Amino acid sequence: MSRNFRLIACAALAAVSATACIHQTNPELLSAWAELRAVKEKEANFTNFDPASYDYFVSHKQYPVNIEIYKDQELLAKADKKSHVVICLEQQRGRLYVDGKVAADWPVSTGIPGRSTPTGKYSIVEKRESYSSNRYGKFYNAKGQCVNSDADVFSGSAPEGGRFVGSPMPYWMRLTWDGIGMHIGKVVAGKRLSHGCIRTPRAMAEQLYHIVGIGTKVTVNSELEDEFPAKEALAYSKEQGEMEQEINRLSQKIYDLQQEEQDNRNR
Repeated sequence: MSRNFRLIACAALAAVSATACIHQTNPELLSAWAELRAVKEKEANFTNFDPASYDYFVSHKQYPVNIEIYKDQELLAKADKKSHVVICLEQQRGRLYVDGKVAADWPVSTGIPGRSTPTGKYSIVEKRESYSSNRYGKFYNAKGQCVNSDADVFSGSAPEGGRFVGSPMPYWMRLTWDGIGMHIGKVVAGKRLSHGCIRTPRAMAEQLYHIVGIGTKVTVNSELEDEFPAKEALAYSKEQGEMEQEINRLSQKIYDLQQEEQDNRNR
């Protein structure tokens, strides 16, 4: 028997002994390990999507409610102002289409109820790298103290001697002359946070700003767009998310049981 074979055999025997010990002392832990292995095996064989593909991105990590950004560098290299931007309000996602394919997909935060982002077909009519809102921002009093951090000049004004400071909207891409546009802003996955604009993470907004131009088409849909190419993968997303939650639950359970067993040994 070779030395390597003996080492493998010893390791296997140790694993069997350890498992037997766990079974004798804590069958709940053994059961949790078995459940975890089964779920991980199911997840590993869940789809045949290439891990680098857009289908894989859509089918994982509880898409569309995640903060991650998808980029296809080859398509982005071909993107120009003739590319098409789609904003899906239902999903709170933005997508850049190049030659009918998704070159980028990112989370957005659009208008809150009562200040919803209007749906429709638009074109970019203005671009400004540095821009501040002339409607929404903060009111300060004469002493320079902020007295309203969510000010709207259409419904109020700064105190006498005070001033209004518009909210910064870097990499501004205007869609309407009454104040709707895309820009860098705080984004929370799946959440509507703005006064109507389309907030975009910095990591995407800067790149998008340098791709689009005056006249670039932007469509804002209430639901998933007809041309969305990963509908099959999207159907997997919910089940994938459920499996990931189960893996997290079982991993935590195993950790807790192991910790409890260790604490018992140390007493």
